[in-house]
Amino acid sequence: MNRIEASQIESLCFHLLPIHEGTKYSWWQQSGSCKQFFDADHAFYRQLGISLENIHIIETAKQNQPMLVGYMERLKQQGIQLVSLEDTLYPARLKEIHDPPMILFYKGSYLLDKPSIAIVGARKCSEYGYQAAMELAYGLTQAGFLVVSGMARGIDEGAHKGALKIGETLAVLGNSVDICYPKQNSRLYEEILEKGCITSEFIPPTQPRDYQFPKRNRIISGLTLGTVVVEAAERSGSLITARFALEQNREVFAVPGNLGSALSCGSHKLIQAGAKLVMSAEDIIQEIMPLASSHISNFTNNCTNIPVQILDKVEIMVYDNLSWQHKELVNIATQMNMTEMNIEKILLKLEIKGFIMRLPGRRYVRLN
Repeated sequence: MNRIEASQIESLCFHLLPIHEGTKYSWWQQSGSCKQFFDADHAFYRQLGISLENIHIIETAKQNQPMLVGYMERLKQQGIQLVSLEDTLYPARLKEIHDPPMILFYKGSYLLDKPSIAIVGARKCSEYGYQAAMELAYGLTQAGFLVVSGMARGIDEGAHKGALKIGETLAVLGNSVDICYPKQNSRLYEEILEKGCITSEFIPPTQPRDYQFPKRNRIISGLTLGTVVVEAAERSGSLITARFALEQNREVFAVPGNLGSALSCGSHKLIQAGAKLVMSAEDIIQEIMPLASSHISNFTNNCTNIPVQILDKVEIMVYDNLSWQHKELVNIATQMNMTEMNIEKILLKLEIKGFIMRLPGRRYVRLN
């Protein structure tokens, strides 16, 4: 086994210790490296305050290290790679949290250290929330940010799809990277693998379990410069992510919703507590840009620019009349002082060009 492989084995062995991540991180910091930690004796472990029970776990792990060589080979055959806390590629922002995972497994392109924004929200979201997530993700991606979410149904799904329209996206899973969850998102899973990255701290194969998702949320917020909550009930996983973001000294944003809606209760409480109210991607960019400028050398605030060269004047006027809140055809025609037949032709052109989406009931929303 060469030095690089040995280092990965030691890191993986350390990662698999059934000990809280914050505790392991403290051990690692005091030891200097995984190798030095596993080379140490009982006296050193006792000096670190490690109990006899945990010392026994560590000694057992040392004996199991050779078994991990074959496992690592199987991971490579599945296209699964890993990056450890000791690697130079390990995402710098994630190192700043108090309990970073020793290992991140990933499939697809390596995107873990790109300037990024998290978009999270309810699984059973409203149509308004879904479209808002898509539009915000599209605008942030257009501006040069990587959109990060959890690949769940609802808001997460909308965020990934909005980003994939023009770029990459990163999904952080609450199970291992070789398992698509939920299964209904298998097509999205494959598209992210093709155009982006899927990552997790959970060793393959690890099935989804309820307790793993809150743990996963600290990585979503830890990888990013800020977290945007689109829709969230008063008690939800999205608010857990927002709490992690605050603890990690990251920005928190929230999209307002309908008054009285249970889906908006959590978002409104975040705004009351000081989260920045978001009405467009530009609101996020203006706040994040000072933090991101050092990471994006060619940063351009162009998320709201319309490529005028492919739209005529009338199309631009109709486009400007729309938002991520759906509008009925009859109302658009009335506001534009045009017949429904003529306005429908223009809307069809905008839909074909990818600027809007038609919804059931002759309703329309903007996509960018």
